[in-house]
Amino acid sequence: MAYARQKNIFLHLLNSDKALSGKELSKIFNVSTRTIRSDIKFLNETLKKYNIGISSSRQDGYFISDTQKAKGFEIVKEVFNKEISLKGIPNTPSERFAFIIFKLAFSKDYVTMEEIADTLFVSKTTVYLDVQKVMEFLDGFSTLELEISPIRGMKLKGDERSKRLLISNVLKREKTYEDLMLSKSIYYALDGQNANLNNEMIFLYESIINILNKHGYILADVDVNLLVKEILISIKRIQMGFRIGEKIAGDLDLTIAKALKGEIECHFNISIDEKELAYFQQSFNTKRLLNVKSGKYVLKTEAHIIVEEFIKEIKNKFNIDFSQNKNFRNNLILHLNPMLERIKNNYLEENPLINQIKANYPLAFEISMLIVPIINEKLGVIINEAEVSYIALHVAVALDEKDNKSNIAIVCGSGLGTAQLIMRKISSYYSELINIVGYFPIYKLDNILKGEYGKVDLIVSTIPISNRSRIPIIQVNPLINEEDLMKIGQCIDSPLRRIKNTGIKELKYQIFRKELFKCFTEEISYFHAILELVNMLKLENYIEDEKRFYESVIMRENLFSTILDEEIAIPHPMESMSETTVVSVGIFKNPIIHNGKKINIIFLFAVNAKEDEKLKVLYYLLQEILESRETMETLYKSKNFDDFIENIKL
Repeated sequence: MAYARQKNIFLHLLNSDKALSGKELSKIFNVSTRTIRSDIKFLNETLKKYNIGISSSRQDGYFISDTQKAKGFEIVKEVFNKEISLKGIPNTPSERFAFIIFKLAFSKDYVTMEEIADTLFVSKTTVYLDVQKVMEFLDGFSTLELEISPIRGMKLKGDERSKRLLISNVLKREKTYEDLMLSKSIYYALDGQNANLNNEMIFLYESIINILNKHGYILADVDVNLLVKEILISIKRIQMGFRIGEKIAGDLDLTIAKALKGEIECHFNISIDEKELAYFQQSFNTKRLLNVKSGKYVLKTEAHIIVEEFIKEIKNKFNIDFSQNKNFRNNLILHLNPMLERIKNNYLEENPLINQIKANYPLAFEISMLIVPIINEKLGVIINEAEVSYIALHVAVALDEKDNKSNIAIVCGSGLGTAQLIMRKISSYYSELINIVGYFPIYKLDNILKGEYGKVDLIVSTIPISNRSRIPIIQVNPLINEEDLMKIGQCIDSPLRRIKNTGIKELKYQIFRKELFKCFTEEISYFHAILELVNMLKLENYIEDEKRFYESVIMRENLFSTILDEEIAIPHPMESMSETTVVSVGIFKNPIIHNGKKINIIFLFAVNAKEDEKLKVLYYLLQEILESRETMETLYKSKNFDDFIENIKL
């Protein structure tokens, strides 16, 4: 890491009895002399406030004067353990990307590439490439434009609301949005404005939690953290003279925003007008809810309509009836309420678990795809994969729902869908032995420990919690696996309930056929391979119209890729188009690459939705294959159909 090198350069000079040239330092640290110059410049900027610096002479090189060395040793720990970790220069491509956007958004004047290059200690060419990525990202914001002048530099043009949405969407891309901590990119972009950011965030966090509790709202931890950051960014921009100029359309209930107004105005010494209040409220309205106890919260009519149409489509296309599942309907409407706000107002949603959800719950994900055209028809937009994957968690719960009993509290920082999925998975394994007390965000932990939700014998959490009570605490993965269930079983002193025999061994010979299997020894493109597999389906009379089938497969593929991280692709048409449910299999002697993803096997699904039990077995079989790395690797090596079918040992 660059910071470790810079620290070592500083220590090296502190311990040296003589000056060291840039060439000598470059050999010691195996970097260029230019990098050494950049590191020295960074060190001097960092050390400036401590009245200490690295001197240089053309004849001898770099050195620290003897009068400053003692002080240097005293402050080295403070400088590098606090200052650099907090305010370190963004140095990865993603950090530079975020920094450039934040810098442009917070600058009133033009910013030159040379200025950014000097600040980040990188070449102008590197900045140029980063700016190209920024411009691509800005294409998604029709009201924003990056003006580039060869003389004056770059300036971000557009309305204030769009700039704040841009900042919010960039914050979501960063890993730190899950924590109550701003990234170093924004700390550095806010140079001179960041002295009390940590204390200000803590104040806002406590204020927002108190207001949410008072008004009966429970948000996912990640969304509480993001709300804190969005409001803090708005406050900083108001302090710098940037204000919302346009009125937000629609009749908003400003309850939460008005509750925040007094505390914010008093603490930050700013005034918040109606337009700013509306923006605060809108920001809150886009956040995912775990629960609502407020009588004033209104569920949107369009959310009801979309869910009802979705449930009908699931029945029509997959022959699965959720119409009597009140929990599924109500929880999905509750999820759609803020989701529709995000879609309408251009808030991009991120879900770090997309690939895991697609791999672990493929049937739930495909069922969830049915909501995409429904929302497109109502709102004229295509929701992204992140939104689909959150809906898939609700579907997965409904598919796996069973009666449950026991004394377990679930603490989950990821959202309602994840919490419910954990609850149902535990329940399906230990139905006779447990009772789920409820699922809660981390800030409700004290209430759980005080017994406010009844007697709790075990806490299952997706985030680390220090055990500060007699109640056992088990940390599990957000997408709970068998190892997690084993840990829970040991804690409640019960054997793990195994999944019942579903007849997969017999059914796999019905799903996979010798005449629908091919090893690709030659070099071939992904879409061409799919076409060959489609032709095999037609040749064996499983489908009637191969052209229509292929076009539907490509349409689905272009919507969201079906290539999984496990190097397996599961392409399929947008609707049921087969006489019976089968899979056409293509294995590549040498893996192929499509859109940057490696593929070893193609499972081309041809399904008949009326064969719902067979369809469930197919997706369960796929899920079992994807959960076993050993099974996948043996399948990759299959040279013929007999090898392939023998290697599916589940």
